[in-house]
Amino acid sequence: MNPLLSICCTTFNHEKYINQTLDGFLLQQTSFPIEIIVHDDASTDNTAEIIREYAEKDSRIVPILQTENQFSKFKKPWANYVFPRAQGKYIALCEGDDYWIDPFKLQKQVDFLEAHPDYGSCFHNSKIFYQDTQQLEHDILNKDEPETSTIVDLARTNYIRTNTIVLRNNFKLQDWFNYLPVGDWPLFLIQIKDLKIKRFEEEMGVYRVHSQGAWSGADEIQTIKMTLNTIKPLLKHNVLSKPANKVLRKRYRKYKKKQFKYYWKKWLKRK
Repeated sequence: MNPLLSICCTTFNHEKYINQTLDGFLLQQTSFPIEIIVHDDASTDNTAEIIREYAEKDSRIVPILQTENQFSKFKKPWANYVFPRAQGKYIALCEGDDYWIDPFKLQKQVDFLEAHPDYGSCFHNSKIFYQDTQQLEHDILNKDEPETSTIVDLARTNYIRTNTIVLRNNFKLQDWFNYLPVGDWPLFLIQIKDLKIKRFEEEMGVYRVHSQGAWSGADEIQTIKMTLNTIKPLLKHNVLSKPANKVLRKRYRKYKKKQFKYYWKKWLKRK
């Protein structure tokens, strides 16, 4: 029987965290079949071996273990290796340093999407774990977001943690997606189209902040540059609706101003 949902996980040098991630997948209790696709991008630590050990014990786990790093070759694992293998009607995302804590997370999200075809994705609130201080707190990223939102809301800012979303497997990613500095926010924008987005109040996952995180470990100017270099291709390739593009253009101008102010302050300090 084909899986109704595909869990898609990407890892790189996550040996400290991947056990907790995989245990969160195996914790799930569902009335439907699932598959667990785990892509390791040639980690230099023990991540791949841990994945292999789990896969030997559970046939639902589909390991994709690279021997050469693909991200450095501008081949995003999601677009090139993971999503093409996903058989599910739905996709749940989680990176190898985050994890799930609610055993009914997937059941709740799939039940909602099955009953509401006008919604393209759904996500939930989460906790946030600061690795350096070992503190677990409530994540306030999306605390002010409404229960239902749209692509226009999402174009203003990304309020969805990657490990909280379940989305319909109704999209295709073009080659230019490989060159984006981040993948989650543009994926959510491309996928949702004119459908709605549902937010659950429950905290069903944990987002981990640590210095090796691609986004959480970035400094101010890196964040500004990544945002600009993500928005520009989305506008260039005109893949979103006119209202969403209007919001993105405004956001692009805002970050260009931030970039100018950053370098202006640095120049003044050198004088």
